[in-house]
Amino acid sequence: MIMRTRFLLVSIFLTGTALTTLAQADLSDPRLEGLDLEYFGRTATYSKASVYYDLTYWRLFTTHQKGWLGGDGVYSTTLPDGNSFWSFGDSFFGLGTEMRNNGRPTNLPRNAAMIQTGEHSFRDFIVLNELCSTNPTDREHYYKGKTWLRHPNAKELSQSDINNGSTDSDRFYWPGDATVIKRDGKPILQVLWGSIFGNMQRDETALTEYSLEGKPGDPGYMKLLRLLPNVVEYSSGYGSGIYEDADGHTYLYGTIGTSYGLGAIAIVARSETHDLTSPWEYYIADSDGNFQWQSEIPTTEEMQRSGISNGDWVTEPSVFGYGNKYYMCTQDMTNGPVYIMQAEHPWGPFKNRKTLYRIPKEHSATYNVFVHPQLSRTGELVLSYNMNPAEKITYTKGNDGKVVEHGGDGFWRNFNAWGSSDLYQPHFLRIFNWQLLFGIRNTGPITDAGIEEYMKME
Repeated sequence: MIMRTRFLLVSIFLTGTALTTLAQADLSDPRLEGLDLEYFGRTATYSKASVYYDLTYWRLFTTHQKGWLGGDGVYSTTLPDGNSFWSFGDSFFGLGTEMRNNGRPTNLPRNAAMIQTGEHSFRDFIVLNELCSTNPTDREHYYKGKTWLRHPNAKELSQSDINNGSTDSDRFYWPGDATVIKRDGKPILQVLWGSIFGNMQRDETALTEYSLEGKPGDPGYMKLLRLLPNVVEYSSGYGSGIYEDADGHTYLYGTIGTSYGLGAIAIVARSETHDLTSPWEYYIADSDGNFQWQSEIPTTEEMQRSGISNGDWVTEPSVFGYGNKYYMCTQDMTNGPVYIMQAEHPWGPFKNRKTLYRIPKEHSATYNVFVHPQLSRTGELVLSYNMNPAEKITYTKGNDGKVVEHGGDGFWRNFNAWGSSDLYQPHFLRIFNWQLLFGIRNTGPITDAGIEEYMKME
């Protein structure tokens, strides 16, 4: 495939003198072959770090024609066979339309999963959700999906309801991050889940384990081995991001709302070994601000004084290691800029915050910023984020002749707005030369620490 790139050369002139030309990535690098990249501009912090839209990966998801049509909560995990596991939260299933919306019968399973075996087309993604019907004459149920992991305490729906495409709303799981371990010489995928009920409240963290023996398509591959419904006895979201370190621990990142009611800060726990079923301990500051690891489950007050993000607000921290440092990517709030912070240790403190990317106005309600280390080719940082359609504003003339403004809930435009199938999707960025923000060298691709640690296991 011939690589196609689009880019914008910008020169700034002052009193007739060219001051600078914005630096861009070397797109002639053969390692980038096959990627369709569109230049967005420099990062907001440093002119030599440049941001590109990854249109190749965006299309890998938006070109799904039936079955999974879009979703949020996009996590990826490298598997021992070189494939990738992808998990999603709320996802549209059904049959797409020529107007690229979800106007034909679709449904909304609360979670979904795929195995990626290549990066040539959507056919390289094996969707793991069971389908309601693949009979083309059964238009009402055609390629609607069932929730991949149903909550064992969900009670609203009968099996007949589920077979007809209904999905749970009383209790369901949204995915957290995942990792691979080896137990008794066999590879196992561990996935964390947040248990959701009521008005989007969370009451537990669950853990599932899946067999990775064989290959995609084999009867036992991705077989559910067990579900641990309350792996930790509290509702805070440790595990929205995880990092497997060479010190033998798996670090589990989450957030806690501040004591003054605005924003959230990052907190961290860790498992005794890389196996998430091993005992957890929590990095907690005492009343004097001294941190230590404790095995006791922390109180809300303890967590609120134990932030590791240097006081900066975060949402869904995503952490990776590079060189001898650790980096956290996040937003401060929904639709906020994408930031990166640096730390000396996986437990922080993460500080020296830099702005990577400012969300365009047309990308309203962005969230779920996650790093995908295995997609890095030349040392660039690969991120995805999700979005809901922007609120549509219309105007009419009232009886008195004055203009009346009408707003609308952007989320509901997912169902009928022209092109809405292309919005409720992961949007991918590749950020080149991000290392310059911290004055470090590009030492090559970012790697998936989890699979590296797996390969070391006996």
